[in-house]
Amino acid sequence: MSSQPPNFPPDQDPNNRLRQAVRGAAAPPHLPVKIRQQLDQVRQRKATALWARPWVPVAALLVVGVAGGLMYRSGHRALPVNPQEVESAALLSNVSHTMRPGLDDHLHCSVYGGNPVPNRMPALAEAVQDLPPQFRELLAAVQRHIPEQFRIYSAHECLRSGRKFVHLQLTTDSQLLSVIVTSRGVDESFVRDKIIPSLAGAGTSIYQAKTLRFQMAALETRDYLAYVVSDLSEQQNLDLMTAMAPEIRLALEKLES
Repeated sequence: MSSQPPNFPPDQDPNNRLRQAVRGAAAPPHLPVKIRQQLDQVRQRKATALWARPWVPVAALLVVGVAGGLMYRSGHRALPVNPQEVESAALLSNVSHTMRPGLDDHLHCSVYGGNPVPNRMPALAEAVQDLPPQFRELLAAVQRHIPEQFRIYSAHECLRSGRKFVHLQLTTDSQLLSVIVTSRGVDESFVRDKIIPSLAGAGTSIYQAKTLRFQMAALETRDYLAYVVSDLSEQQNLDLMTAMAPEIRLALEKLES
């Protein structure tokens, strides 16, 4: 008997049919975003597994103990030891004091899965049902200016480290974007941080920062800080904040009056 495989016509070859079926299958929506979130979670689990090795906690405790003692003497909080918090702290250390609240909330809610992209994208009315009514003008500004490929999947008020945020979460099939507002602390000011604005005009200055893939653009009013945080390009993120800034400022100033 011949050991040669059967010679099928191209239109009957089962391998060709399988390849065509695979190529024709549509990928689930938002798959790249979910893959990225899962990769973040895998990285966190690996970090957690590292802590299970007998020598790691001992070495870490020594490091944290020494660092904690030094920080206690200087009046600062001790370093966090949760792997996710350690990673977050490293990212936050790369941006200014006043930029950190917006990045922290974006990481917690959108990146680390505090409020991840849902399997089924909700209708807009459902997505924004938890938004405090006084921030409806903020929502309107975002709706007018966001790129058409983005969809709002959540608009809500959340609490992070005892601080309230209003968080509008948006996504495409491959990107995440947050518009975040929080009350401004007495020690928070981009001017005080000596950050040079990227744009200034019409009573609004816009400040930028970047750490890894996260782009940030922000503005401040008398009582509020507003941020756009995303994995867009630097220019795209800045352009979006620039377009929304006058309306965001107006909405926040109404709340201040």
